[in-house]
Amino acid sequence: MNTSVIVNIHLILAALWRRRYLIVVPLIVMPILAVVVSLITPRNWQTHTTILVQESAKMNPFLEDLSVSTDLENRIAALDTLLHSRHMLLKVGEDLGELTNESSPLAQEEFVKRVSSSLSVQLVGKDLVKLIYRSQQPENIDTTLLAIRHRFLDKLLAPEISAIAASETFLNEQLAITKVDLQSAELRLAEFKQQHADSLPRLYGSNSNRLAELIELIAKRKIDLSGAIAAKKTIRTRLAQVDPVMSEIEQSIVDTKGELAILRSRYTDKHSKVQRALRKLAQLQDERTIQSKASYQLDEQALSRLWEVASQMQAGDLDNQQHPLLVSQLKELQSADGKVEQIREELVSIEQQAQQLQSAIAGTGDMERQLQELERDLAVKRSLYDDLLSRFEKAKITGALGRFEQPERIKIIDEPYQPSIPNNFPLVIFLLAGVVGGLALGTGMALFAELADTSIRAKRQLEALTRVPVLTRIPNLDIRKQVSQQQAGESL
Repeated sequence: MNTSVIVNIHLILAALWRRRYLIVVPLIVMPILAVVVSLITPRNWQTHTTILVQESAKMNPFLEDLSVSTDLENRIAALDTLLHSRHMLLKVGEDLGELTNESSPLAQEEFVKRVSSSLSVQLVGKDLVKLIYRSQQPENIDTTLLAIRHRFLDKLLAPEISAIAASETFLNEQLAITKVDLQSAELRLAEFKQQHADSLPRLYGSNSNRLAELIELIAKRKIDLSGAIAAKKTIRTRLAQVDPVMSEIEQSIVDTKGELAILRSRYTDKHSKVQRALRKLAQLQDERTIQSKASYQLDEQALSRLWEVASQMQAGDLDNQQHPLLVSQLKELQSADGKVEQIREELVSIEQQAQQLQSAIAGTGDMERQLQELERDLAVKRSLYDDLLSRFEKAKITGALGRFEQPERIKIIDEPYQPSIPNNFPLVIFLLAGVVGGLALGTGMALFAELADTSIRAKRQLEALTRVPVLTRIPNLDIRKQVSQQQAGESL
């Protein structure tokens, strides 16, 4: 073994021997004190109950999204605080019968402080809760923990039950409100489509084609109207030629010309009869000219007169040789008038339709904007309603699932029990603790005393301080004793 190691061991052993009293005394005293402490320490009694919070739906892939998690890992601190709260412990005291409404505030405060200091909550794993209750008196300790557990379970499951019930109520109310809004939006859109059924944006193409067809039809009807008006004029012209008045004038002219030819065969042109016949012929020719001009401009009055003449011819009051021709011409004129009026009415109706289509096509942009706004509002409300309805149905299923799982949700693993032995450490533990404590204390005191001692006990310590080599070591001589002995010898 190395010499330096041997020297160090020698120094340590020498130091231990020098401080032997500092080490031995605590080693003897501390176990005695530990035994005394063990004897005078009050006895503590402990009981516990273990609760398993099962979430079987979480392990079922078909029900996982419908269950409500208790979230013990994040709620355990809040549950611990709630379990130690004043109002909850007061309810526990009322359940146990230790507190009543007439209890004094001091009694309530003492009960709350005593139970709160003796109660603790532990989360074992993810779904196992352990309630621990300690007391210096073993009587009714299990009953107290049972009442605490009952309140704890109420608080543990209350958020889940109340959340599901509140969710169903809230979603039902919002669903009713959203349904009214949805029906209102549907009604507005239906009324808008009904009011503008002919001018909706989806009819823009058909309206444009219809407008083109109407414009083409208007052009055709105008051509038909022009043809009908021309045909009517032709019929009026022919009708003027079969005018009975003109016929009478023509007949009178013919008769007058015959009479004039006979008179000229007898007399000269200067004869009074010939002159009278010439004047009559000229007058008849003038009347024919005037009547001819008037016939080309037949008005309603003239037509009425012609109808009267035709009626008289039919009754035999007048010569009816021209009756069939006159009646047929009048009927043709009447038919032509009806056709002209018909075409005009059709043309007016078609022009009105074309104008309406032009207005509808011109307002298609604004109409489309309003329609998109109504459809967008309806889509948003319908989406919101469908989402709320889906959530409401899920909330009902979740509530039913919670009620179905509730009997199996909480499993009591360990019931509260009445302890038969206290929870204090046994005497051997105290004794061992005293021995270990005494040894540690004595060693510490010896080490401190050795470090604080400045005495020079080794050769190298002196060389380190003086920085000179030590030649020899002088034994410890009692000079005073030697001097006194020498003086005593001299006196003898």
